[in-house]
Amino acid sequence: MPDDSTGVTAHRDRPFHETPERTLKLDVFEPVESGPRPAMLFVHGGAFVEGDKDQLERYAREFAGRGYVTATCQYRLADEATFPAALVDVKAAIEWLRSEGEGYGVDGRKIAAVGWSAGANLAALAAVTANEPGFEPEVFPGISSDLQAVVGYAGVYDFEWWDDDPEPHPTYLGGTREERPTAYDLASPVGQATFETPPTLLVHGIEDDVLPIEQSDLFYRDLDSVTEARFEPLDDAGHDFPMDAFGETVELTDEFLGANL
Repeated sequence: MPDDSTGVTAHRDRPFHETPERTLKLDVFEPVESGPRPAMLFVHGGAFVEGDKDQLERYAREFAGRGYVTATCQYRLADEATFPAALVDVKAAIEWLRSEGEGYGVDGRKIAAVGWSAGANLAALAAVTANEPGFEPEVFPGISSDLQAVVGYAGVYDFEWWDDDPEPHPTYLGGTREERPTAYDLASPVGQATFETPPTLLVHGIEDDVLPIEQSDLFYRDLDSVTEARFEPLDDAGHDFPMDAFGETVELTDEFLGANL
């Protein structure tokens, strides 16, 4: 039964990936319209060290009310497993939607990922490494992890960008750049986009003092030469704009996905 006035039905705690650390779960929000419908996977932020699937539930419910099947997923955090574990987990969620989502009305030909901060990195990285064997989960053999659209809110896209000491994210990447240079390279979507990368929207606050807007600018310039890309800088907005400017962010996302998904 629908659990709110919009007719959206929430399906809670669906297991999608059994890992050595824990069983990962996702929540699915099913619209009132019958399927098949485009799907959106929301990937939470938290600097790879915190956060959970409920962080972007407001977005998932909003877009389910607009006719999308939406899901919010967990992934392993840095104190559980280092890169590429979180990426593999996000790909498992994408493949779950494609493999198991039909029962919730998912059109497996139309799946987008939307992420905030660390989640934007994982959504973008899933897109640029679609179906690469080294990053694929074993739980859904033969099921594609490709995406048809990506939206990144205030993401980190280039781990090589910082010159500060200590470097950010050494726990997630398993060490410093000197210790794990390959991880820093492979965890950065910048430099990995190809002509097969799906249409991508990047939204970033001009006043973001957590992840500088240059991160999105770098990735946009990388994307713009190979795929449909859009970069929306937001005036008077910081890192938390997805919560502080919810309505504007929803409309930008809805317009983009309406044209590209």
